[in-house]
Amino acid sequence: MNLFNQILLIYSVIQILKSDPINRNIIIDGNFDDWLNVPSYSDPMDNINGTVYQESPWFPSIEIPDCHDTDSNMPTDIPKHIYNPNVNIIEFKIAHDTTSLYVYCRVVDGGVIGKTSVGPHAFNRSDPSKPSAGRFYIITAMNVDMNDTTGAWLHGGGYYPTAPGFDGNFEFEFFNGTYNQGAYVDYGANNTNETSYTREQIIQNKFVLRPATSGYFTQYVYWTQKPTPDEIKRCLDGPYELPNPYNNSYICFSKDLAPGPYNGIVTYAQSTKGNEIEMRAPFQGLLLNKDTGLPTLQLGMTINITISFETGPEYSLPQEWVSDTTPTIQYTLSER
Repeated sequence: MNLFNQILLIYSVIQILKSDPINRNIIIDGNFDDWLNVPSYSDPMDNINGTVYQESPWFPSIEIPDCHDTDSNMPTDIPKHIYNPNVNIIEFKIAHDTTSLYVYCRVVDGGVIGKTSVGPHAFNRSDPSKPSAGRFYIITAMNVDMNDTTGAWLHGGGYYPTAPGFDGNFEFEFFNGTYNQGAYVDYGANNTNETSYTREQIIQNKFVLRPATSGYFTQYVYWTQKPTPDEIKRCLDGPYELPNPYNNSYICFSKDLAPGPYNGIVTYAQSTKGNEIEMRAPFQGLLLNKDTGLPTLQLGMTINITISFETGPEYSLPQEWVSDTTPTIQYTLSER
């Protein structure tokens, strides 16, 4: 396939989501009536037999099981099918207002988003019946500069169907039966030295956009008021008060299994049944673009966006880590 035809194929497969008017007045409260008129997009409904597939427009000849293991990390890998209704996304929506990005997701009936097992230790593969402290992640990844050479490929983190150029994300971690943290991530690094540089830039309220590898990310919780004394005590690195233009803004560098809970500006609410979730991520948490000095995410921009659910082996068949990733969506943050 020549390059021109490949480009046409990519843009024909990526779902282009027309921007909607701002000021939708979506409230993160677990009542989803305010999402009724937001365009809906689908992700395949997986089955226990593993006969449901997705394709990456960058590798259209490879069929990827809809829900799959997280051990694969090469662009042409075919991950193993793993069944878990808690991550089986079947519907998602994107919206925005003047200050924030909003995401809605629904999994199959019977699935519970954020559900984890509860126990004193990590999962023991040799004794899977023993109570264990489970984990669940909700990850919204964004290509904010629409440059496929900056940021990381999805497959580097075990997420398929893969796509390039994801510069950062916002995410939620649930651990041992409860919410643990909501954080932002900057992927602007390929090694530990570059990760240290990214950290120093973030302290200066600057978000780094450059070629990256998924494993070298910098994660931080963002507050628009001083964290509570208890959060400060548990902060692994920080908190740091950010310089202008944002007053009274703080970050704490974090990681998976950090000693939360941390209640920053990224928020969520779920349905009573647990199979629907709505999330809000203020643009401010993505700081200022280091190269331009402008907000990293702002009105008028077009971005690529995808959502992944990932969880541990406790409720999976077979009992392994599992994830489900939506198609990549092109979304414009309209100014009116």
